[in-house]
Amino acid sequence: MSRQSLGERISSHGVRLTPSDRRVVDYLISNRERALFASAAEMAKATGTSDATVIRAVRKLGYGGLDALRQEVAEDLRQELTLADRMSNELAKTGGGSRSVLAVAIATLRASLDAIEVISDGDIEYVVRTLSQARRIHAFGIGPSGFIAGYFAAQLVRLGFDAGGLTRTGLQCADDLVGVKAGDAVIALAYDRPYPEVTALFDRVEALGLGSVLVTAVGPRLPDTRAGMTLRVQRGRTDGFGLHAGTLALLEGILIACAAERPDAVSRSLDELNDIRRHLSGDGMGL
Repeated sequence: MSRQSLGERISSHGVRLTPSDRRVVDYLISNRERALFASAAEMAKATGTSDATVIRAVRKLGYGGLDALRQEVAEDLRQELTLADRMSNELAKTGGGSRSVLAVAIATLRASLDAIEVISDGDIEYVVRTLSQARRIHAFGIGPSGFIAGYFAAQLVRLGFDAGGLTRTGLQCADDLVGVKAGDAVIALAYDRPYPEVTALFDRVEALGLGSVLVTAVGPRLPDTRAGMTLRVQRGRTDGFGLHAGTLALLEGILIACAAERPDAVSRSLDELNDIRRHLSGDGMGL
């Protein structure tokens, strides 16, 4: 049976809706992004109805509950919005003008940083322990996330960890994954879509019993559910352009935390790096 979008469900079940139900449905149509996170009480307040009316309307549309509705809305947004759509939405939000655009972007990035601060100490300790005790750390990312994964791996190498990036797609991804061995750990940057490369990565993680971390977006969908730890980072509005500053800030925090686990080894590695740089450049750079 093919999936019905929210709009298709409303068209099919509209005759069964009371006026109060209709107010809830009108809200859902006009505020799909908010519906991803709003509680029944928040929707009731916005529509002048009650929690019970909200739940009743959602069930009349054929959903088992709010969680099922949210998953459907997220899928609708994902399928409907191209990158151009997302950028247009981002620019429309600003009202025009370079200063206004910058202010909205800064506010979005600040919200991303605020979201990172609520990640629990226990979750961070798991991530640091998993990475710092691994034989080799693999940082996975494809598309724009691949550049961030490569940066994270390069910084780990500077700090004396054995690390590398998994950033290739298609059949070349297999050449990357065959280098993932027992005793390694994986940190993956992946968002709502279950790309074949993401599935193949966690197939490998599962087969080898590796420690793993998934850094993903805030929302109801996961690209894979098998990570040992999942950290969610806000990447902007659901219908807006994806921003990566929050992810980068989280990864750099993890770098410092990993360094704190083995300060002497990190210091030796950085001294060795500086010696090599000095050998390459002479004394002219004052290294």
